[in-house]
Amino acid sequence: MRISGQAMYSTAAAVATEDATPQRVEEPATWPQDLSKRVHRRMRLFPRNYEVKELVVEAGMNPTEWAVAASNFRKNFLQEPHKYFGDQAELLAFGRDLDDVKKRNSFIFYPFFLVFAKEHNYLPKDEDSEHAFSLQQLTDLRLPHEMYPYATAMKRKIIYHVGPTNSGKTHQALERLKQAGEDGGIYCGPLRLLALEIFERMNMDGHYTSLVTGQEKKIVPYATHVSCTVEMANINRPWDVAVIDEIQLIGDPQRGWAWTRALFGLQAKEIHVCGSGEAVHLVQKFAETTGDEFELRSYERRSPLEIDTKHLESYRHVKPGDCVVAFSRRDIFQIKRDIEVKTGQKCCIIYGQLPPETRSQQARLFNARDNEYNILVASDAVGMGLNLNIGRVIFATVKKYSGGGGDMVDIPPALAKQIAGRAGRYGSAFSSGTATCLLQEDLEYLKESYEEEPKPLTSAGLFPSSDQMEEFAKQLPGITDLGDLVDKYVMLARLDGDYFMCNHQDMKDAAALLRDTELTLSDRFTFCMAPAGLRNPLARKVFLDYARAHSTGQSVKLDIYLPKFAPQTAESLLDVEIKAKIIDLYLWLSFRFEETFVEKDVALELKVKVLELVEQGLVNTTYNREEKKTRWTSGAPSR
Repeated sequence: MRISGQAMYSTAAAVATEDATPQRVEEPATWPQDLSKRVHRRMRLFPRNYEVKELVVEAGMNPTEWAVAASNFRKNFLQEPHKYFGDQAELLAFGRDLDDVKKRNSFIFYPFFLVFAKEHNYLPKDEDSEHAFSLQQLTDLRLPHEMYPYATAMKRKIIYHVGPTNSGKTHQALERLKQAGEDGGIYCGPLRLLALEIFERMNMDGHYTSLVTGQEKKIVPYATHVSCTVEMANINRPWDVAVIDEIQLIGDPQRGWAWTRALFGLQAKEIHVCGSGEAVHLVQKFAETTGDEFELRSYERRSPLEIDTKHLESYRHVKPGDCVVAFSRRDIFQIKRDIEVKTGQKCCIIYGQLPPETRSQQARLFNARDNEYNILVASDAVGMGLNLNIGRVIFATVKKYSGGGGDMVDIPPALAKQIAGRAGRYGSAFSSGTATCLLQEDLEYLKESYEEEPKPLTSAGLFPSSDQMEEFAKQLPGITDLGDLVDKYVMLARLDGDYFMCNHQDMKDAAALLRDTELTLSDRFTFCMAPAGLRNPLARKVFLDYARAHSTGQSVKLDIYLPKFAPQTAESLLDVEIKAKIIDLYLWLSFRFEETFVEKDVALELKVKVLELVEQGLVNTTYNREEKKTRWTSGAPSR
C-alpha cells in the first residue's frame, strides 16, 4: 500500500497500488496570497526542527541528506500544494490549524514531509508510505463517528429531551428506560452521585440494575440495566434503550469527549439525551451525519421561579429552605459559621471536595426537615446531581476565581441560571422558588443571566483513546514521554469546525510526574487518566508511589492511615477529605490493575471509615450557641 501524492490531508486520501493512477481533482488546491506568506514564515524553522530530523533518520533517512531534503520540501510544499491537499477546503482547513496556539510548532509539517520524502526517494518506499498513511489515519478526526462502525451501521433514533431544571425531562427519559426490551438499557450520567441515585431508584422500582463507575462496581444478578458514569459507558454490546444525561456537557473543555463517545458509540435502538438547549442544533446535526432519526421533545419548568427584586443584605435574614451559594471552600465554611452564629440555625454544606457519598448524606439531612439542619451552604456542585428541596437560592457572590491567573471573574450565565433553577421543586414543600443575591450590585447580573438565552454549542469534544495513542506512538518511536506524544497528537490532529480537542493539561502534569517510572505506555496512559488530585502534595507522592510499585509487578499497598478521632476544624477536615480521594484513587486503579492493586477489600473498609470521619467532621464544625454559652459560664475557654 502507498499513498498517492494527492489528498494527503483528506479522509478520502487516495490509497493505491504501485500501478494505480492517482485521483484527479477538478479544482486543485492553491495557496491564497496571505496564507502562502504565513506558511512561508512558519516553514523557515522546519529545517532546524531536530525532532523531525531524528524521527526521519530513525525511519531510514541518511542524516547527511536532511538539510537538502528539508529545503526542497519547503519549496515543493509552497509551489505544489495540490500534492498534499485534496481540494481547496482541505488546504484552508490546514490554514486555520496554523492559527491554533497548540500547533505553532513546525512539527505540524511532519506528515507532509513524509509524503515528499517518499516521492523523492529520501526514505525506503515501503516503510515510509505505510508510516505516512498510518499517521494520516490516526490523526484524522473529522469524521469521528466512523470509529464506531457497529453503532453507525444501526438505524438509531435519538430523542432529545430539552428543558430547564425541574422540568421533568430526565424523568420522562427514565420512564422509557424502564420499558427497555430484552437487550436492556443503560443510563449514562455526569456524576457518580447521579449514577448511584439512578441505580437505587431503578432497583427500588423493580428493574434489576447494576452500577458501574470508575471507583465502584455493583453487579446485580440477572440485571437487565446498567447505571454508569458517562466515561464508563459500554459501547461494545447492543442496548434497547440508552439515556445520556446533561448532554450539553458534550461541549465541556475537559470531559466533552466522553459525551461524544457515548453519542456516537452506543449501540442502542433508542438514545434519549437530556439537557438544556445549547446542544440541540449540534446533536441534530450529528444525527443527520450518522443517518439516525432525530426527535425533539420540549419541557417547561413545573415549578415557577422568580428573581427577587431585593438583595438579602445580611445572613441574619436566612430562613429554612434557603441555599447560600459560594465558590470557594474557605468561603463556604465562613458563611456556615456566620449563619450559625447569627441565627442559631444549623447548616448542611456541599462542595466538590467532599466525597460524593457525603454530599448525598448532606442532601438527605437538608431535605428531611425533621431536624435542626434547615439551611444549605454550597458551591456550584449544587448545580447538578442532587435532588434538593430548596425554597430560595442566595448567591453570596456572582464572581469566582478564574482557573489560570487567579483573577475574579463573573460566573458564566449558564451556570448562574442552572444554580438559580434549583430553587423550587415540584412535589416538595417549596412548589415555587426564588433566587437572589447577598449584595445589591450582583442582582442585575443574576437577572440578566437568568433571562439570557443559551448560546448554541458549535463543537463537541474529542480525545484519543489509549489504543489510539499506542498506535500513534509506534509511528514516532523516538518520542517516549506521554506528555510529548499527546502534544504531537494534538498538533497533527485534523478537526473540522464541529469538534475540538479537549484540554489535556492534567494528563501532561501526570505524565511529567511519571516520566522516570518503568510503566508501559498503556499503563502510563491509564494512570494519567486516574482521578488523582495532583494539586495536593500528599496525593502527588502517593500517586507516584503507586505507579512505581505497579511497574515492578508486585502487590501495591494502600498505605493510608486515618486519624482515630474525627476532625474538629475545617483545616483538619481537609486532610481527611484528601485521604478519602486517595482511597478512591486506589479503588479506581484496582478495577484496572487487579493483579497488583490487590487490597481492594481493605480500601472498601477504609472508605466506610473515612466517610464516617468526614460526616462527623462536618458535625464538629457546626457552631453550637448553647454549647458555647455553657462553656463560657462554666469558665471554659471559648473556641
